[in-house]
Amino acid sequence: MLSFAFAQPSLPYYQNAVNHQQRPPLSLLSRACVAHTSCCLLNPVVTGPQRRKLRLTVHKRRIDICASAQTEHAETAVQHNGFEWATNVSRHGNVYFAIDETSQACTASMSSSSGDPTVALFFAASSYSVEFDRIIPVLRSKVPSLQHIIGCTGFGVIGDSAEGPQEVEGEPALSLTLGVLPGVQVTAHHMSNQEVPDADARQETWQDFMHTSIDMPPDHSTSFVVVADPTFHRVTDLLAGLDYAYPEASKIGGFVSSATQTAKRALWCWSANKSNQSDDGIMMGGAAVLSLQGPVRIEPIVAQGCRPLTDTIWLVDKCENNIIMQVRGVGQPSWKAMPPLAALQHDLCSLTTKDDREDVSNNLTLAVAPDDFKDESELDANDFLIRGIIGMDPKGGAIAVGETLGVGKRIRFMVRDKEGAKQDLQNHALAYKRRELQASMEGKSLGQAFGALIFTCNGRGRNLFNELSYDSRKIAEFIPVPSSGFLCNGESMQTKTS
Repeated sequence: MLSFAFAQPSLPYYQNAVNHQQRPPLSLLSRACVAHTSCCLLNPVVTGPQRRKLRLTVHKRRIDICASAQTEHAETAVQHNGFEWATNVSRHGNVYFAIDETSQACTASMSSSSGDPTVALFFAASSYSVEFDRIIPVLRSKVPSLQHIIGCTGFGVIGDSAEGPQEVEGEPALSLTLGVLPGVQVTAHHMSNQEVPDADARQETWQDFMHTSIDMPPDHSTSFVVVADPTFHRVTDLLAGLDYAYPEASKIGGFVSSATQTAKRALWCWSANKSNQSDDGIMMGGAAVLSLQGPVRIEPIVAQGCRPLTDTIWLVDKCENNIIMQVRGVGQPSWKAMPPLAALQHDLCSLTTKDDREDVSNNLTLAVAPDDFKDESELDANDFLIRGIIGMDPKGGAIAVGETLGVGKRIRFMVRDKEGAKQDLQNHALAYKRRELQASMEGKSLGQAFGALIFTCNGRGRNLFNELSYDSRKIAEFIPVPSSGFLCNGESMQTKTS
């Protein structure tokens, strides 16, 4: 995911899109998050001058683009400095054969010199509901070296195949990921609403609860992957507590989904060192958290599926709570202050036809730059958060948005549609590539990705692009690493710590 600076440095914002709108800070999605995708790239950390970090790069609607030629599809497994990540997807209607097929494909593609896989993530279609209790026992029998397993059902599942990455929607499918992460302390922890500490509990309380140390060597990082059922209403408390106890840690995840509203959902969490757990690992509610601590880092990048209406950035000159009353053009000293509705009309005039203006007006959103100090010339797609426009005053020209704003905030008008989603992917990818290039020119290294996790909104996929596997294949075109994930009921992502 992307990083942003907020007024509350230890409580970064989390994205929440419900019914095509973004919610205020520190709320995770409890319903469908429309047209978002998250992808995580894994890279190892190397100490010394060329230190590399194992990065899980999470993107909402994001791809990594190298403006030149496209690459072949992702390999089934990639090994890098002893770290290994292998994924596979099966469409078999019987869960036993689906696990057998995916586990064989994963283990066959992994190097024997790296050691046996100890971490597994899987995503399963709800059509396997009568066999939910078999998944973890069968998986453990097929890969006996596993120590930690988490998984969930999904509206669709994502995994690699001989034809490249696939997003299988609305039909039987199971995606399996196996990982070898040397030197990384891994825990898999399930929690219910009742078990989550208060958000203002002491750091030591959260450390004991998460079984993850708050102290670590300087060349190590802490990362959390949170998969939660939509009924888990303590998710905000959980993430606020993690932000307080582990302010530098990355947090990403998604909400469990299913093929239909009436289909059965499930969450799995199993760890070899837990005695008070069932063998099948099924959790019909709550949240499962996979923590990684060591030479690995999740670095999320958020792509929110919108394109700028124009290049103009506006400065909030007058506002009250979430109502913007007056703005002025950034870098335009000759422009007078004006109501935001007049500013919107100014931007709409850049469209050449009436049909274009009508199409855009039905899909307008607003983007806010949380960082008040970054120079305008350095602002890019990653520096804005999408917020819904929830009302306009035709007489006074005021606009109400889905977040409380302050004077001095920089905003721009955005469009959310299929083309906007594609453009947004490219903008975020190019911004990521620029950071890679800059790091390389400075003699640093961001690390070489060896795997990816993709959390994509169930409002995307075929529903948005009229084609299957758009997100996963776009990512793999430019980052040819094994990828897996699922189509979520909403995604949670940290945008920035200060």
